[in-house]
Amino acid sequence: MNEVSEFDLTGNGFLDDPYPTYRRLRSECPVYHCPTTKLWFVSRYADIAYALNNPVLLSSSAGNALSDSPLRVGKTLGSIDPPRHDELRRIIMRGLSPARIELVLPWIRDTLAKGLEALGTRRRCDFVAEVSRPVLFGALGRMLGLGPDSAQRAAELSERLFRGNSGPAGPALSEEERAKVIALLSEELERRRVERGDDLFSVLIAAQQDGAPLTDTEIVANMMTVLLAGNASIGHFLPNLVHALWRHPEQRSRILADQSLVEATIEEGVRWDTSTQCFARITSSPVALSETDIPAGSRVVLLYGSANRDESAITNAETFNVDRGKVRHFGFGSGPHICLGAPATRAMLRTILPKVLSTFGDFEIDLARAVRVRHLMVRGFRSLPLAW
Repeated sequence: MNEVSEFDLTGNGFLDDPYPTYRRLRSECPVYHCPTTKLWFVSRYADIAYALNNPVLLSSSAGNALSDSPLRVGKTLGSIDPPRHDELRRIIMRGLSPARIELVLPWIRDTLAKGLEALGTRRRCDFVAEVSRPVLFGALGRMLGLGPDSAQRAAELSERLFRGNSGPAGPALSEEERAKVIALLSEELERRRVERGDDLFSVLIAAQQDGAPLTDTEIVANMMTVLLAGNASIGHFLPNLVHALWRHPEQRSRILADQSLVEATIEEGVRWDTSTQCFARITSSPVALSETDIPAGSRVVLLYGSANRDESAITNAETFNVDRGKVRHFGFGSGPHICLGAPATRAMLRTILPKVLSTFGDFEIDLARAVRVRHLMVRGFRSLPLAW
């Protein structure tokens, strides 16, 4: 058993840049048992791939967040195992089909164009507050089927994600904030029973009425998960990618000159600096990873961000390279719990990135004034000052 106290996974230095610590973990202590949190941190690609593809042995039944809410556990995709997981996933995927994703793309283009036009002659902006958040949060609200007022309230509540005073391993929202989200979505559920649309809420209601074993509580819990997880992941993928391109201006210049590289750039960005840094599992029986025995009933943290930089699995993994070609990464997870929003995220980023790059061109970021999310699970920016 590895009990090494020198790995600081909660300090500001780690949260600013976790990758040097990940590298040490993979080399020195690939399965690290933290003596204070009692969590087991798994950092190597092969171990994480094994865990994600063995959902019975490494179960989601206690929730996939580091600190999960009893209001969510056992009711949502991220907190149940197959076969119930697979049944529920099939229903939710109907609301996130390629056809429904296509329906929101014109709104994204129009909203993005208006947002960029509103910048006027200014040569500075907060990329998160003025560009990415209004477009991405708004698009997600439309896909879910929230009314305009509810979408705005949901966006405001989503901005509170991972801001709590419970530390970098604490819950995404306080219980008070979570109760507000539940109340909002419960109101929307009743509205959508009468006013159907082409959206996820309507799909779940229709499935319930057709006899699917879905309670109102489960509908609201899963809508809350999609809303909050979508905002926590989609909302940070784009700023992270913009930051990566700022750090690699030669790659940015190539993409500006060759739009055919956009899709590869998105995939490399999601791999190299994923917004979803980890998820949790619980062992249903003893398991050995990297020659380390983990007892049954242990909370295991799968460090996706580390696996995506594991050079034993991905050549030159520490390097951001848009010419890398296809690699299997964990930016969207893997196995039965692979992110169901991945197709929507890719489509949104394909729509947004070319316009952002052509507008801002040879931009600069004031990293000293940027504000990062400070949580183990999510890597991103709350504020990203940009000049061009």
